[in-house]
Amino acid sequence: MKHLKHKINIFFSCLLALSLCAGCDKKSSPSTDEKKPKGSRDNTPVVLEPVWQEKKQIGNDKITFDLSNASEGYVMASYTGDNPKVKIRIQNPGSKDYYTYDVTKEYNVFPLTGGNGTYTFIAYENISGTKYSQLFSQSETLDIKNDYTTYLYPNQYVNFQRDSKAVSLSSEIVKSANNDLDAVKDVYEYVVNTLHYDDEKAEKAKNGELAGYLPDVDVILQEQKGICFDYAALMATMLRSQNIPAKMEIGYANMEEGAVYHAWLSVYIKDIGWIDDLIEFDGKNWSMMDPTLISDSNNSKKMRKFTKDKNNYTTKYVY
Repeated sequence: MKHLKHKINIFFSCLLALSLCAGCDKKSSPSTDEKKPKGSRDNTPVVLEPVWQEKKQIGNDKITFDLSNASEGYVMASYTGDNPKVKIRIQNPGSKDYYTYDVTKEYNVFPLTGGNGTYTFIAYENISGTKYSQLFSQSETLDIKNDYTTYLYPNQYVNFQRDSKAVSLSSEIVKSANNDLDAVKDVYEYVVNTLHYDDEKAEKAKNGELAGYLPDVDVILQEQKGICFDYAALMATMLRSQNIPAKMEIGYANMEEGAVYHAWLSVYIKDIGWIDDLIEFDGKNWSMMDPTLISDSNNSKKMRKFTKDKNNYTTKYVY
């Protein structure tokens, strides 16, 4: 096959890390280890593990995409060539934008965030510098069984395993919760009050030194510091391992002064559905909507006050 040459800017790999670290506020309050009574909510960890099944695959002699579990909301990829720099792009149904990821030698897990429809999968090998050659491209129509299972599985950006420290710690943090909203609040308060902002790491990200950076949630816990990307990944990990679907969303808010960087976590609560931007980062601070307003289904006026007009912000990426 004749390779088509393309230039893919490296900033695709570091875009998330750069934007998530810019302007993040420092948090230096120590965590607490209060003895709390056990709540009525089951806090047993639930970790869904991606599986390479080989039932439905596309690719060639170097790159393989395993679509066997696409209905669960994820795709896996494996590269067997010898090029040290490989990228894949995934285009969601009806979208002009692409999600761009670095590929490692291990099995790679990527979320399918566009719902049902036709996805395009493209793989590239590095030629030199920022120049890449197309290795493979194919479109497939996929059916995702629901709109929340995707955000229970680990993936490249929210990466955890059954034995991750973040998983067991999350179980302890939410042990006094009586419902999922209580658990979300407990996780939020622990993360923002325990982690310290890493100025040195943030400066490296701004200078382009962290291209392709991916957070390691257990290292973040051990060091108790990180940039805002780390905060978000840790919160999403803890929630997912408690069987609470959590989206890490990156985009822009359309303010009077123009488009402003915005990041948020949306969570799915049984019998309520998706609660958009429950936990937000506005470029300076993390904040959380009062969960009591969410749980009070009769308080529709207050709910409308806290629910943003979808026209006021744009989601670029969801992980």
